[in-house]
Amino acid sequence: MTSPTNPLTAGAGKAAVHLPSSLFPVDGFTSVHDPLYVRVVVLDDGTTRLALTVIDQTSVFDDQLARTRDILGRVCGVDPLDCLIVASHTFSAPHVPPPERTPQNEREKTALLAEAVDHAVTRAAADAVRTLRPATVGFGHGTCRVGVQRNVRTPHGWWLGADDAGPTDPGLGILRVDGPEGTPVALLLNHAVQSSVMNGSVTRAGERQVGADLAGAATRRIEDHYGDGAVALFLIGAAGDQAPYLTAVRSVVGEDGEPHLSDLHDDGHTLVDMLGERLAAEAVRVGDTIRTTPPATPLKVIHDSVRVPAQVPPAGGPHDLRPATRYAFTPDGTADAPFVVVRIGDAVYAGVQAELNARTGLAVKAASPFPDTCVVTMVNGAAKYMADEGSYERITYTAMNSRYGRGAAEAVAARLGEALVSLRADYQASCVAKNRLQKSTFSGDATGIGP
Repeated sequence: MTSPTNPLTAGAGKAAVHLPSSLFPVDGFTSVHDPLYVRVVVLDDGTTRLALTVIDQTSVFDDQLARTRDILGRVCGVDPLDCLIVASHTFSAPHVPPPERTPQNEREKTALLAEAVDHAVTRAAADAVRTLRPATVGFGHGTCRVGVQRNVRTPHGWWLGADDAGPTDPGLGILRVDGPEGTPVALLLNHAVQSSVMNGSVTRAGERQVGADLAGAATRRIEDHYGDGAVALFLIGAAGDQAPYLTAVRSVVGEDGEPHLSDLHDDGHTLVDMLGERLAAEAVRVGDTIRTTPPATPLKVIHDSVRVPAQVPPAGGPHDLRPATRYAFTPDGTADAPFVVVRIGDAVYAGVQAELNARTGLAVKAASPFPDTCVVTMVNGAAKYMADEGSYERITYTAMNSRYGRGAAEAVAARLGEALVSLRADYQASCVAKNRLQKSTFSGDATGIGP
């Protein structure tokens, strides 16, 4: 039973996405190396019920987002606005596009793929509701360097690689949610790195395999460590310009200005395991030090958007981009950039659809009045990159491959800062009101009976 001083309950579920061999090939993939999962955590404070869902996919299209919200609403009793649906951003998963964006000969397989993911969402959500019980929360900070700045200078312009001197955010935020027995129901880890160790890699036989990549390797290890049904959610941070420190496919710009690729093939999975182990080890180290408590004011969800400059994306798509010292960034009016801010106890998550760069994520954290602030991208849909001013100056891949214009990232960071300041004032007022209520109840004033 919960109490007036701790109304929070929590439950978690995890389900594999079953991809039958008859489904392949699909979206260029031919087999499964390791399974994809859907993970769901439900939090309820008696007023708000929040569903945090991470799907092992590169991104989530709008029609799938709507289906997932519908499932969470039916199974978990969650308001669609209180659903945070996040792609783990593994690049080793087939896309689930809407029918109108699927070639005619792929539509049957894509429908089967969508059904498999939806079934996993349903199973994970059902387990999350079934396991709801009184909960306490706590937050911890760590440092992990599995990522690296991926913009590097070449004689032909900036391109993709690994720059040890470039800006990164090595911070690792861990929210621990415990059940009444004092063991974890869930751990939410937030880190700015793409789950893309195997991006573009094929086996020596030339096959492309499905896998959860870095995020999957880390979360599996965390779940194995804690056991008892604990679920670990990887919430990708501001990682638009952050690649894994080591990748299976290496890009080198030749004298001709063309990127040339080399592939470790099957051996790349060793890198996934190594980096996953490193990320999981730091998450567990931090998680083990967190002492959870009943939150003073458990949950708050705020949705809003900001109008930002837009630009024309590359005509031939990202595959036609090359290093450049000149590029025509063409304005295209404005666009809405939706965001959501979620407070869980003292911790705050600022979520956006767009893939922000590390500098933008660090700016949001620096401006936040909450010490425990996480920036999450790929939230409730996908919107490609939103590059910072420095990326436009350098003409980087993220700046060129974006539908958002120069200044968009700074506008979003400023608006998020305002929302966080407003949320802090609301939070402090709620804490004062709750303390007064508890004091008056303890003294008997609430019933008209004096001490």
